Amino acid sequence: MSQMKDIPIKNPEFLELLEDCRKILTDNIEEFVKNNHLHCEHQTDKESRDKWMSEDYLRYIVDVEGDQHEGFPDHLVGYSFKPHQLKHNMFSEYARKNNPEYPLKMLKRITECNHKLVNFLGAKNSALFCFYPPGGYISWHNNANACAYNLICTWSETGDGWFKYRNPDNGEIVTLHDEKGWQCKAGYFGGYRERDKLLYHAAQSDCWRLTVSFIWDHRESSETLQEDLVYEISSE
Repeated sequence: MSQMKDIPIKNPEFLELLEDCRKILTDNIEEFVKNNHLHCEHQTDKESRDKWMSEDYLRYIVDVEGDQHEGFPDHLVGYSFKPHQLKHNMFSEYARKNNPEYPLKMLKRITECNHKLVNFLGAKNSALFCFYPPGGYISWHNNANACAYNLICTWSETGDGWFKYRNPDNGEIVTLHDEKGWQCKAGYFGGYRERDKLLYHAAQSDCWRLTVSFIWDHRESSETLQEDLVYEISSE
């Protein structure tokens, strides 16, 4: 599998688990913004976003950086929640000074939510849990450092956003536009030894957008597991 496939979410149990995650963040946006740290807040201007989302930047990391590109995105504007990233200021100075119980409660809720989803999917782990504000984005990258079969679930407030990837077969840019509510994509991110599966991708949004993604590994058995789960997710 060298391209991302749209997967309809029809399984009510899976949708309920996703909604539980979404509600943690969206039930009180004002409180959320006050207590959480926006990663790369200094790059929220349109000029910065246009630069890091451009095809010129994509060509740079493909042709100039090449195999030296480590795989992770160099630029991200969003609220990133990963338990091992606690040291990277997941929470705001306001929360640490005025609401010291908030970080522990939020981290506990997100960790429990992630754990339930990982168990449901039988995934290796959660690869991303990021909440993008209007104007948020994740720059072009390829995840070559973590090649694996994956499942990417995205909730969009209004549908005003997109996910793009570079087709490794012909270099064309494919745009998958968001829709309001939950969407799901399944694919495979290859490593530098799998040129036909090396998938550069990026995403941006002009509304609130939540992405939670999960990975297995690169074994053929994981592809079978992914296919089985895709069937389960898309079945009522």
